[in-house]
Amino acid sequence: MYSRYRGNNVSCDILSRRARRNRRMNYASSVRIYNSSILKPRASERDLKILAPPDPTKAKELPIREAPEEKVPEKVEVEKKELETRLHVTGVDLHIAENAKEHHTNMYECAQEAEGRTAELVLRRGQEFKMTITFDRPYDIKKNDITLMFNLGDEYKPNRRLNQSFKVDETGSTKYKPKKWGATVIGQKGNTLTLSVFVPASAPIGEWEFAVKTVVDVKNGKDLHWQYNHTADYINIIFNPWCKEDWVYMEDDIWRTETVLNDNGTQYYGSFRKVGVRSWAYNQFKYGILDCALHLVRKAFGFKATPAMASPVLVSRMIAGIVNAPDNGGVLVGNWSGDYSGGEKPTSWQGSEKILLKYMETGKSVRYGQCWVFSAVTTAVCRAIGLPCRSVTNYASAHNTDLERLSIDVIKKNVDGDIEETCDDSVWNFHVWNEVYILRPDLNTSTMKYDGWHAIDATPQERSEGVFTCGPAPVAAIKEGHLRVGYDTSFIYAEVNADKVEWKSSSGVKKLVETKRTRNAVGKKMSTHQPTGKPYVSPSFGSFLFGNDNLEREDLTDTYKYEEGSEKEKTVHRAAEKLFRLMNGCEDESDDEHEEECSSLAIEIDEMEDILVGSPFTFKVKVKNVCKKERTALPRLKVLYKTYFDSVTGIAALKKFDEVKLKPGASQEFTITVDEHQANQRPQDDFNFELKAVAICKEDEDDIATGDLDFRMRRPDLELSGPATCGLFDTIKVEVSFRNPLKVALTNCVVSFAGGFDGVGTTKDTMKLRNIGPGMPWNTTLNLRPQVQPRGQPSRALSIGFDSKELGDITGKYSVELK
Repeated sequence: MYSRYRGNNVSCDILSRRARRNRRMNYASSVRIYNSSILKPRASERDLKILAPPDPTKAKELPIREAPEEKVPEKVEVEKKELETRLHVTGVDLHIAENAKEHHTNMYECAQEAEGRTAELVLRRGQEFKMTITFDRPYDIKKNDITLMFNLGDEYKPNRRLNQSFKVDETGSTKYKPKKWGATVIGQKGNTLTLSVFVPASAPIGEWEFAVKTVVDVKNGKDLHWQYNHTADYINIIFNPWCKEDWVYMEDDIWRTETVLNDNGTQYYGSFRKVGVRSWAYNQFKYGILDCALHLVRKAFGFKATPAMASPVLVSRMIAGIVNAPDNGGVLVGNWSGDYSGGEKPTSWQGSEKILLKYMETGKSVRYGQCWVFSAVTTAVCRAIGLPCRSVTNYASAHNTDLERLSIDVIKKNVDGDIEETCDDSVWNFHVWNEVYILRPDLNTSTMKYDGWHAIDATPQERSEGVFTCGPAPVAAIKEGHLRVGYDTSFIYAEVNADKVEWKSSSGVKKLVETKRTRNAVGKKMSTHQPTGKPYVSPSFGSFLFGNDNLEREDLTDTYKYEEGSEKEKTVHRAAEKLFRLMNGCEDESDDEHEEECSSLAIEIDEMEDILVGSPFTFKVKVKNVCKKERTALPRLKVLYKTYFDSVTGIAALKKFDEVKLKPGASQEFTITVDEHQANQRPQDDFNFELKAVAICKEDEDDIATGDLDFRMRRPDLELSGPATCGLFDTIKVEVSFRNPLKVALTNCVVSFAGGFDGVGTTKDTMKLRNIGPGMPWNTTLNLRPQVQPRGQPSRALSIGFDSKELGDITGKYSVELK
């Protein structure tokens, strides 16, 4: 059996669902006749299906599979002449175009007919849809009755949430019960009957099959039934943020448009000092993406249809686990080693579509991703199934690994004038996760509402209930320190709210002494794309410190925590710290006084403006005497090569200074320079550095002042220029250029793009380039044609990236309005 998706469990799932599809090209339907007195509602109608139209000369009433303690129904022959006089269903029209428009699903490419494939019906639950049934003769309402039967999955299960059988109301009433399936006749013409069918907002999402059963006559006082199994189509049912009864309902149309319908967006990265923005193509409406998303949901639930597929809480948690690979062969393999042989560098991806389709085509986890890629794939999957979702970047993001304290603990030790640090925790320059929008009547109380955004995280950091997943945690619970509410709330609380605490070993007693506590070290400038509903068009770099924040950025920090330093924030944090320790079986230390020792010296580090890669740079540091006595300081400055995820990979520069005497209140400036050669030694670290400044008081060698500063060098942008508007079927030329800022040649150069365009002629979505000489410009012309889908979107966007061995993660973007 052919499938364009191959490989192990992917192909098993796809083939089992698609096998019938291939037969559907030849067989329109299957029909069975049986006696209603024998049929039990709990019996499997699927056992009655056949793969070819029946021969009317051999038609007979077939038995249903025997159920426990039930009689085997007797077989009743039906004569050919009698068979020919009965009412037959000859076809079903699902009004795909009309229903798609009403259900906000007309942008799905699978909902459009194309060469070699038929259109699929995509419905949002909690709404009606139209269906027209055609018979071989006029339908007699007085004589005939219709029952519709729907089933989720490939195997019938006796569960009313997974299969439904209900009679069609022929009175014309359109009043449905919110939690029950229903159907009513809304029109009759000739041999056709048009129905309005209601799918409740509590229905599990997935691919549903259906059959039509008609009462055609009464024989010997018993109803005589025909069953028509409609094998030409199945129905995709997804979440509905437009429906008030659905737990994903969003009243805010602006955010609903952004987080459900926008197929482009951003990934914020860098640091809170030097912000980077890459445009991203989610492409959740492209052909194959909805199929992939529903496959991932099935796989996450063990390929078993289950009522849990109705819950956005459980579905979002499963998605966060299936997007990563460690536990169950999910979509992406994470790699933070710097060695990406056997796969793609995480910075080479420009969109989610290629990753998801590659996963489906190969049946293997795609190599490689890091946090923003995991988040971007999660966004595409969630939006595809109707779950409002957005990527969120947390700058200075803490990763707390212990179960004793909600803090990032660093133990410092003076070893022959050098300060050694021991830390099992970490603070990433940035970390990207997701938020999904869910109503929580299951959690809400009279005094506290947890409706709204929930944090989920597909990046495999820590196991939750035995697997690598995280969330959903209500953002409202995180802000209030309600760590017992939701999944993994304490872990996410620490990411945004942990104190950074420095400790030293006391020479007097064998215990750690707290020397410094920074309460605002983590959880800064939390960012997501503003709800423009459009592709990103603003600059690729900015700075929160120097006023350049024109980055289409929505700040979410105050949704996760109260203002740093406020009494409310302190109260919440104290209560959360106490609860965290009690939850993990530790003693409550909330009433203990911290034995904090203050240094007589202080360190101040000047912030740095943008420095382009290929340039030297200099840090300026001040050491100040903050006590009332003269002190002798021994300054040490060190610049480290460091990844954004807080891993030190080497020393770029080191400088020790002679001792300097400082009077009370006096200060002195010291500098350290990283030359051009040193700055370009480790491009694999994406030009991230950290300055470590130390001042040891000679009068008391346990009196140590420390300071640090993360720094990221600025990379050039890819400059793109092209027409502002074009027709849907036009071929346009887009110029791409940039200049190599380094004094070495760029080798192994590759440019790739994703988004709403197809390459024409020699333009491919991935192209290898010749070496680019030191300081030399590079340019090319892309021949592009806008993709027809998604229909209704007024523009098409392009996300493009350049990569080389010596310099990577150069990005650009372009968009055009369609005439």
